[in-house]
Amino acid sequence: MKDEIHNSSLIIHNFEGDTLLKRSYVVLEALAPVVDGTAVLLGFFFLADLSAWFAERRATNVVALTLVYFVFCVAVYLIRKLEPQLTAAEAKLTIPEWLTRRPSMTVFAVVFGLTLAVLLLNQLGYWESIFIVDDRRLGAGESSAFFVYAPGAFIAAALFYILVLSAPTRETILVNSRRYVPLALLGLAGVNGMMLLLTAVFQSLHLPWYLLLPTLLLLFGPPRVWYFVKRPSFLPVISFLLLTLLLVVIG
Repeated sequence: MKDEIHNSSLIIHNFEGDTLLKRSYVVLEALAPVVDGTAVLLGFFFLADLSAWFAERRATNVVALTLVYFVFCVAVYLIRKLEPQLTAAEAKLTIPEWLTRRPSMTVFAVVFGLTLAVLLLNQLGYWESIFIVDDRRLGAGESSAFFVYAPGAFIAAALFYILVLSAPTRETILVNSRRYVPLALLGLAGVNGMMLLLTAVFQSLHLPWYLLLPTLLLLFGPPRVWYFVKRPSFLPVISFLLLTLLLVVIG
């Protein structure tokens, strides 16, 4: 009798676990399109205002970009911590292995970091000031601080992204855990938030669409590659491509 009760409990427990896992799969299938669709709506309502805001260079812009950048790094880290959801059929949809290797991701991270450093320095008016400042009137310390240490600090902070995007990471957010979906949501939302902000910055610089489109794909494609590895499905890929295209069109 006790064995029958124990077996019945196991069956109920397994059934509840399978039901929870199936619901998780359904939610995750729709997660990326929903987050990307939300980003499109936010871009439609706020992208023009953000572009006008970044067109006026000020220190608060740098603070905002820096804060969102660190949120973005946490978001990418969360995506990388997700346990892959691979079945035999889904494994056929995975991308080439070389794309997720450390050297490839390091290159992508360096490009992102240097781009962000250039944009931050531009918001501070650094690129105009280097042609105005007379280094003959600066002392050795002031000259080094202006021409070396200041841009070096921004570049070093931006290249912190190398560790986030390419360093080995333990996948500790398990598929069958209740935190998998919320953390995946936070990861995707953080990446899209940074994408919206940098789109506004690029548009404030009047970057033409034929340069903006590949730039966004190059900068924000790698985090979505990691998400694709975790959840191999064409739906998140299509929604990301549509998001990128629509952000360029909206701008």
